[in-house]
Amino acid sequence: MIGSRQDLRQYIQADLKANKKSSKYSSLLYCRMRGEYNLLFLLYLRRLEYVRNCQKGLLQKINGFIVGRRLRHWSAFTGISIQPNSFGRGLYLPHWGSIVVNGTARFGDDCVVQNGVNVSDHVRGGNHLYLGAGAKILSDVELADDIIVGANAVVNKSVSTPNVVVAGVPASIVSEKGFRDREQV
Repeated sequence: MIGSRQDLRQYIQADLKANKKSSKYSSLLYCRMRGEYNLLFLLYLRRLEYVRNCQKGLLQKINGFIVGRRLRHWSAFTGISIQPNSFGRGLYLPHWGSIVVNGTARFGDDCVVQNGVNVSDHVRGGNHLYLGAGAKILSDVELADDIIVGANAVVNKSVSTPNVVVAGVPASIVSEKGFRDREQV
């Protein structure tokens, strides 16, 4: 979680690196001019996390209202609904549209979330996760590190084996070559 202004900078830089963008894109105006709406959503998300976690009192209320309103605008525009403090550093959103992550879900660093993903409540995910297009992760599921969830998979049970691919309805392990081995898959 973002706990300081330095953390905010680190999160934004990690998100930009994951999205293969230079530091120029840390500017809201530059992203808007370039049509990088998924990055605009990410920048406002990280700013709201900073306001909620680090600011107190009247300043938090005022900034929280302003930044929260901008985040809701870009959420409606892009179709992305990710609650603050759900993901660690390096969140990659390659496409925008129809992404829903419940506010009680928590994921680690370096996650990729494709469009059409729906994550229910009380989901816990490790680092280096890839959630394929249309994947559904149901309530009270835990995912280990380095897991790839295939397109349109429905994960209804925890996956404790790291570095695997899960796919199907209901999802089951289909490969032992997970996120760490994705270049060879």
